[in-house]
Amino acid sequence: NIIYESFHFDEMARESLGPQWKRLTSPQQEEFVRLFGNLFEGSYNRLVLRFLGDRQAIYDAESVEGNHAVVQTTLIGGKEERLSVEYQLASRHQRWGVVDVRLDGVSLAMNYRAQFNKILRKSSYDTLVQRMRSKVER
Repeated sequence: NIIYESFHFDEMARESLGPQWKRLTSPQQEEFVRLFGNLFEGSYNRLVLRFLGDRQAIYDAESVEGNHAVVQTTLIGGKEERLSVEYQLASRHQRWGVVDVRLDGVSLAMNYRAQFNKILRKSSYDTLVQRMRSKVER
């Protein structure tokens, strides 16, 4: 629940799909946002929350410019393990929410966009959604 309250999955889904987003009907967009949110939650849990465990989170810096903000953190684990996590946020409807997470400089949203574009170039939107459904159902 915390993840769903903290992230703007609608904006993340729209950005990850790119120009294809405008071609979707409203029900297709709603389904895509739901599927994207479920996929992202799984990735985020595996990549960040599992790493957290008994580790320490250090808040390094934050900056706010208009309706956008960046929060830079470092996760510190055993054996001097360090993971740089940068949260990019946007304020919409009086609420701040995460719109991207960068792990050691790698954008999770852009990673999804690259994967989605590869599928769309080779196949179709329907194929992309079928693959997303199958991953979510696992």
